[in-house]
Amino acid sequence: MKDKKLTFTESLMLVAGAGIGTGILTIPYAIAKIGLLGTLAALALAYAASAVLYLMIADLTRNSERSEDLIGILDEHLFGGKHRKVLRAVFFAVLVLLLLENLIVYILCASDVLCDLLGLGGILSKGIFYLLASVAVLFGMKGIGIGEKFSVWMIGAAVAILTALSCLDVKGSIQPGFGAWDGVFAVYGLFMFAFSAIFSVIQVCNHIAKPQLAGRAVIGGLTLNALLTLLFSLAVLLGSEEVTEVATIGLADSIGIPFVRVLCAVLVLLAMLSSFWSSGFAFADVLSAQLGLNKKLSWLAATLPAVLIAVVFPLTVLDYVQIGAGALSVILVLVVLPAYRNATRKATGTLSFGRLAGSRWLIISAAVAICLMAASSFVPIT
Repeated sequence: MKDKKLTFTESLMLVAGAGIGTGILTIPYAIAKIGLLGTLAALALAYAASAVLYLMIADLTRNSERSEDLIGILDEHLFGGKHRKVLRAVFFAVLVLLLLENLIVYILCASDVLCDLLGLGGILSKGIFYLLASVAVLFGMKGIGIGEKFSVWMIGAAVAILTALSCLDVKGSIQPGFGAWDGVFAVYGLFMFAFSAIFSVIQVCNHIAKPQLAGRAVIGGLTLNALLTLLFSLAVLLGSEEVTEVATIGLADSIGIPFVRVLCAVLVLLAMLSSFWSSGFAFADVLSAQLGLNKKLSWLAATLPAVLIAVVFPLTVLDYVQIGAGALSVILVLVVLPAYRNATRKATGTLSFGRLAGSRWLIISAAVAICLMAASSFVPIT
């Protein structure tokens, strides 16, 4: 199973699952603070910017000889000269912080739900989730692709059921207005972070059975992520008397059916598992390439510290999500975009944007979108 390639559907689900985790649970709370028009404006801008970034990263990966992990790609196209080692070390540190933050968010979300459903303590619930997630290391990337396909289908079914129940017994409302600009700005940043799948895009380009379909797979994954996030947000806003930061908690309390509480818990666990797998394997790939560890040791080195940090520094999920948006922005605008420009100058394969590939205006537009995401991480959701 470890050596088999990913199908188109598995690749699409891998990209979708990478972002569904935090986005689908935290965005409804932020949307409740603004109106429908403001939400749609933030979504449209974040979707367009993310689609461009996805395709740029796909082109960067497909035109790299060392495409196994992001640092290898950057070594080939960006890091050079007498400061090469320093640049690599600084970027490695930032990348580690970002991936750790991602993993911590997934652990905290899963822990909140397990505590609410089963009455477990915080430390025990975090440990249980980590053990469940770590089973994936036994099956390699093909196993992750199959797991993501199963998880996303189950998440879609759960979202459809919750939406139907919310529409049958409406307790909340959707405000039609635009909302305050700072709120829309913050929601744009959350959408951008929820859509972020740079590591799964790299994984898809490296492991898909038909490389010519990689671009369609990553855009399909982004689209599915956006649709599920919007549908679930609709369910939460209509069905919840009070929208909570982890949206399933307030929704389950409002509907009040024991089955719904279990369904919400399963949705969260599947969403967190799919995202944890994607980020965890990306992190393990980086450590394996840079430190020479085998895959199982790399997995432990990448993921176990996240559990410890989640126990010692239990910030809110929203705090960690906004911190992650800022760290991701640094990586994208300072290193990924310059590497993309260098790669397109000597590209030997097909480029998604044709003659526009590597153009100044395309890169400037992407950089502006990323900088806006970074700035939004300083705007509180109130």
